[in-house]
Amino acid sequence: MKIVVLGPGLMGSQIACEYALGGHEVVVLARRAVVARERIESGFATAAEHGLAAAEAVAAARALLTVGSDGDSTGGAHIIVESVVEDLVEKTAALGPVVAQNPEAIVASNTSSIPITAIGAAIGAGERTIGAHYWNPPLLMPMVEIIRGDETAGAVVAEMTAILRALGKRPVLVDRDVQGFAWNRLQLALLREAVWLVENGVASAETVDEIVRDGLARRWRYTGPFQTAALGGADTFERVANLLWPALSGATSLSGLRQWLDESVETTGPVRERRDRGLAADMRSDRDRGSGGGS
Repeated sequence: MKIVVLGPGLMGSQIACEYALGGHEVVVLARRAVVARERIESGFATAAEHGLAAAEAVAAARALLTVGSDGDSTGGAHIIVESVVEDLVEKTAALGPVVAQNPEAIVASNTSSIPITAIGAAIGAGERTIGAHYWNPPLLMPMVEIIRGDETAGAVVAEMTAILRALGKRPVLVDRDVQGFAWNRLQLALLREAVWLVENGVASAETVDEIVRDGLARRWRYTGPFQTAALGGADTFERVANLLWPALSGATSLSGLRQWLDESVETTGPVRERRDRGLAADMRSDRDRGSGGGS
């Protein structure tokens, strides 16, 4: 099966690697071919470093993957994967020529927040446009949100779900196409409250990170919010919510976030390594238990 990938940043490059590791022919369209190849090689290195693919598998995948320019012909694609910058105009411009060359191809957008219905309408292919929202880093995060737009055909949802499961992913269906879908609405709601706590001197950024990382996430690894409420009791959670929800942040915009972030390579490098080691260990554990990513 031929896959065309648009937008070879970190996300797009790792998604391209994953399809190639799954045995598919992959064409990555890039404005800067040299940079795209570097990112793809980094993706293959991540898979090898964390024991997710043997050297032979990486070599075979590398042979299936080519990098072309934006103007290249892409006929014969079964899936067009879009991972372009988060802007509807830019996504439409990138997708337009490729969609026209492949009138039967599934258009799978990795958008984080733009409604799938809007993308499908903009490119004139609503019935075959679907959201396939990966989480960063794609090679180490098994879940993928599957978002059905208002016009997306049921057969497209079923086929895309089956293809991702065959890659070892764990697709989760988002039943309604709303801005931000499910993952980012949850993630940004938590960030909004985290910013309020720091802005108002309730806790430092470091303390908030610690509470979420070693407290909430520690328990959420085993019980999600609804299961947690079930264990704690509906009456208790309703009483707490009725007191607390009116006091939660109602912010509608975010600025100045960088003042609380340490974005230096000296700090982010070790954090990224720790994250990736942990995520890879989780994936290997899943595979050892036989659950993989496709359950």
